[in-house]
Amino acid sequence: MKRIFFSRICNVLIGTSGAQLISLGVMLILVRLYSPEELGAFNVWLSFATIMAVLVTGRYELALFSGEANDDSKSIVKLVLLTSIALSILGTLSIAIASSFFEQIPPIVKSCSLVMAIVVFGMGVNKALLSLLVFQQAFNKLGVARIALAAAIAVAQVLAGYFALGVSGLIYGQALGVLLATLLVFFWFDRSWLRACWSEDIGNVWGVAYRYRNFPKISLPSSLVNTVASQLPVILIASRFGAEAAGWFALTVKMMGAPVTLLAASVLDVFKEQAARDYRATGSCRSIFLRTFVVLSLLAFPPFLLFWWLGEWAFVFVFGSEWVESGKYAILLIPMFYMRFVVSPLSYTIYIAQKQGMDLIWQLALLAITAGCFLQAGEIVKALWWYSVSYAIMYVLYFLMSYRCAQGGSS
Repeated sequence: MKRIFFSRICNVLIGTSGAQLISLGVMLILVRLYSPEELGAFNVWLSFATIMAVLVTGRYELALFSGEANDDSKSIVKLVLLTSIALSILGTLSIAIASSFFEQIPPIVKSCSLVMAIVVFGMGVNKALLSLLVFQQAFNKLGVARIALAAAIAVAQVLAGYFALGVSGLIYGQALGVLLATLLVFFWFDRSWLRACWSEDIGNVWGVAYRYRNFPKISLPSSLVNTVASQLPVILIASRFGAEAAGWFALTVKMMGAPVTLLAASVLDVFKEQAARDYRATGSCRSIFLRTFVVLSLLAFPPFLLFWWLGEWAFVFVFGSEWVESGKYAILLIPMFYMRFVVSPLSYTIYIAQKQGMDLIWQLALLAITAGCFLQAGEIVKALWWYSVSYAIMYVLYFLMSYRCAQGGSS
């Protein structure tokens, strides 16, 4: 079992490393095609799209790994597609209506709300399809899917920048890339199996929706709160300290968050399948939980320690002196990113054990702390330091919660 587990991690890691290199490499080009202000405005728009993308699936894709014995995968796939279509349209209408009443909504969001609906739909469906690949243990295809998504977005945005399309080029490049990558993943599934999903009786679909109602009822609010907490800094920095500061912060999060997220996701994709199987069989996934924790802790420590000393110099060397502030921000955020890398994959045990109420309480506390850090601090450096340390402490609590869930009946 150990050999299979680590072999699967390596298979996913190889594919996601390619996506990581594309994601990081394209920033070398984008920072020379777009100004910090343009990147800041785009990331404000993307933050709104990312928040909406959490809503469209109702988090029903998580039901594939619920730990229950029944195979409801076909009904779950149809349910996710239906909710994604309906909620993407509803979300666009909501933004259009809200824009008429709330001046606080950023102009870039108001002017590009239609394309946001397309991106949100694509992101929701893509997320569901990747979960389905994990469910079917197609880990090799999973890595290629991530490469395709990163490459499609990168090529579209670079071409838009070359033709000097500005912020709109970044936005339409994002839309085109997401749709192309999602379409590619669709073609990897057996056509007859997909038709069987779409042919599922609507009564079965509603039955599945009711049986797994805790996912939209509890997991969805929890995930939404978590996403708002992660996207809120860009929005608040832009409103309080300007679009340029938001652009610097966005580059920092992109360069540190992309490798952290992709590497952690590689482990998560394998961990959640193995942990769910162990939990179904024995009522506990403590062994795989602790083994994964040790691997993640040891894997992350050396590069983060090295970056503590060389981070600012590295940003100036790679991106130029115009982006020196991004390097300073990155050093401040090391505690947060280290704890996120170690704990985030392990927190999936909360979903496996279906203890979503615990997760929601933690996410609400995190959102309150995040808002407080950026609303109370008068300087961005002070806000980022408070944000980083507070986030790290919250992840320690998250680890303890996740471990308790991993113990299951043995706790």
